[in-house]
Amino acid sequence: MRHPFTGTPARALLAGVLTASAAASAIAPAAAADVLVEDFDLTRTDTFTAPLEGCLPADLIGTATVTEHSTGRVVRTPAAAVVKGVDSYDFRMTFPDGRYVDSGIDEERFTVVFTEPGRITVVSTDSRDERTVHAPDGTPIGTLSIRETYDVVFRDADGDGEPDPGEITVERHRFRLTCG
Repeated sequence: MRHPFTGTPARALLAGVLTASAAASAIAPAAAADVLVEDFDLTRTDTFTAPLEGCLPADLIGTATVTEHSTGRVVRTPAAAVVKGVDSYDFRMTFPDGRYVDSGIDEERFTVVFTEPGRITVVSTDSRDERTVHAPDGTPIGTLSIRETYDVVFRDADGDGEPDPGEITVERHRFRLTCG
């Protein structure tokens, strides 16, 4: 689990993008030739306790503070809405023994396409997360690297904005965690 805002990172991103889509859908319907464009720039910070995924003992619980900065654009036409952007994260986790983890490169690029007729949704994400584990004195003692891609296509038959059982037609998830 990358950032435990909700479930897995891919599901968390999907939930966030679907929320952005709801904002896009709230725009008044456009005339046939109209294209509406809206940029977004959002920041939020969460603090939580958890183990560091995969690289330190699972019973070593730290306090993490994650600031997520999302930027992108929503383009809406009468037939579709496209949400494209980047989520950048500033991650810091401290442990009771004084060790801590800082993020280096930590971003997710995403594209989501929602079609109005037929309610077909296509989601594509690509994330890269590089972190350094430090001793209490600040000396680097390890690394954590996460590389993840997630693609899903679903037909939102009930119109709730969520991929329900039987609605997903294509799903591909690749996840690689490396500790050094």
